[in-house]
Amino acid sequence: MCGLAGATASGEQPRVHAALNALVHRGPDGEGCWSDPAGGVTLGVRRLITTDPGAAANQPLISPDGRFVLAFNGYIAGHRRRILSLREKGSVVESDSDAALVLAVLGNALRDGGDPAKPLGDLSGQYAFALWDCALRQLWLGRDPVGIKPLYFAGYGSGNVAFVSEIAALRCIVPAMPDQNVFPHYLAHLFVPAPATGFANIRQLRPGELICWQDGTFDSRVIQPTACHQVRGDNIVADLRGAIRQSVADAMDADRDVGLLLSGGMDSGAIAAMASDVARERGQKPPPGFVMQFRDAGMDETPRARQLAKHLGTELHVVVAPDGPEEILAHLNDGLRAFGSPFGNPSVVLMQALGAAVSRHVPICLAGDGGDELFGGYPRYQAAAIFGAWQSVPGFIRRKMAGNIARLLPRGGARFVRGGQGDAQRAFQYWNDRCGLAELGARLVVPEDLSEGDLCDQMMAFDRRVTLPGNQLAMSDRCGMAYGLECRVPLLGHEVMAIAKSVLAQGHLRGGAKSLLRAAIAPMMPDGHLSSAKVGFNPPVADWLAKLGGLLWGREARIIEMLFADLPIRDRTRQDYWRRATRHGEQDMALGLWALIVWRIWQMHLATDRRAEIMRAKGSVDGSIKAVVQEKTVPKAAI
Repeated sequence: MCGLAGATASGEQPRVHAALNALVHRGPDGEGCWSDPAGGVTLGVRRLITTDPGAAANQPLISPDGRFVLAFNGYIAGHRRRILSLREKGSVVESDSDAALVLAVLGNALRDGGDPAKPLGDLSGQYAFALWDCALRQLWLGRDPVGIKPLYFAGYGSGNVAFVSEIAALRCIVPAMPDQNVFPHYLAHLFVPAPATGFANIRQLRPGELICWQDGTFDSRVIQPTACHQVRGDNIVADLRGAIRQSVADAMDADRDVGLLLSGGMDSGAIAAMASDVARERGQKPPPGFVMQFRDAGMDETPRARQLAKHLGTELHVVVAPDGPEEILAHLNDGLRAFGSPFGNPSVVLMQALGAAVSRHVPICLAGDGGDELFGGYPRYQAAAIFGAWQSVPGFIRRKMAGNIARLLPRGGARFVRGGQGDAQRAFQYWNDRCGLAELGARLVVPEDLSEGDLCDQMMAFDRRVTLPGNQLAMSDRCGMAYGLECRVPLLGHEVMAIAKSVLAQGHLRGGAKSLLRAAIAPMMPDGHLSSAKVGFNPPVADWLAKLGGLLWGREARIIEMLFADLPIRDRTRQDYWRRATRHGEQDMALGLWALIVWRIWQMHLATDRRAEIMRAKGSVDGSIKAVVQEKTVPKAAI
């Protein structure tokens, strides 16, 4: 994995180098920069070496004919097999790196006048890239179809464009203008959905977006994965097991050590079991596992992780979850700097701590991201599956259930009956909205074409297309790469996803959540391991909220004043919300207030950044004035 930076205007080398310096954590193993001899574009890369440590793989890569220059971040599944196939067909691929494969594939397509989106659809993996075509003077920017790796860009000057892997680095090239209009979308999602970023002039590529820039104009197209599952025989369970194993084997194909995140859950367990099997087949030790330990036994999955690690023969490292207010705030600040935009999922604090710990042992880590979205792991999918039956219940009973009775129900039950009062669209909006404060007007960003299938299919498709890339995958990338740790997600390989999508949402839920995945990995798991209830990777939000509020603002009255400042909520209601969140442990309310406190901290970051920019500008002006004064007062004899 790497950090990318570049710009199309002339004379931008100093700013691109400044952006690369801001990306050292993404690529601690080296830096490369290339500028077009004809003037204009500059491409830069900070490299984290995972495959082919030789000098021939250093980036940016230049094609053998000198026409194309590539800056690449990511990995391609089965890249060695594909490189061998290209060489057998006569293509020149000058190194054994993933980047060299992508350069060859894109170069072949563009030389033939084809659409580069098509061959990119054949590549499973995770990537973002910038490709400069010296002949046509075109810049291509692309992001993988799942949205695993990030890429940001901004137009500036007279039709120029700058791009980077992180927002903070892009601000070294172009100024940033905060976009307060994202507030309602941020509250609903707990992140800012693509293409918005939190800055009016900065965009992020959508998952699978491919952009061509030329002479100040943009052309956009979509990369569609070409994998389409064909059932071999009549055993889809065996097909899925084989696809996951191959995807894990490809993710382990690296020239550096590989570890894995090992909670007590089904997704990470599937990856760990396959990885251990692949390692033994290769005559290697199983990759080491890493689990986070919580003080609260009800939240702690360490015992189950130990059970699985012992069963698989895997070494297990235990990372203690952050607990003190200073530690929580430090990790949160680091996470917000890595995102460069507001991000309200409190698990980012855990992921920052985990990324720091894991990176001390390995530079590559396998994770189980995507399992819930592909195979039906979230309770709200089960709510959607029974929505039709719930609508047949008389309206007065449903209204009564959603009233005072809902307060007596568990969180999931309360959300179900409250969201199930109207039609399917209302239920979709309510069950996906993460904000518990109705006064703030939170609004989901929903793709316009999200209409195929029943409510359950739409819920899962929404999570795969919007929530997964904007939330879980974004955390894995930013919190890992903050410490030079590359997270790979084998469950999101093209073939695995094609098999999962070939089954309707109701099929994944038949017999319980994740029935297909459960059947595929059951033979590899310890007895009883898959029967335990899901815990999830979530912190004690109510406790953290009180700790963080006290650290930032002191007494409760001051916390409430600062947290709700300028918001249309009455004083008495503000106190009620705070106490419901922190004293009564209402999870939805606590999550909504956590999103507010993160927004306030992000505003502090913006103010600090603005002051720093003013001081830099003032220093530059003062330095220029001083230089002019010195020049005018130097004695002639000294010239």
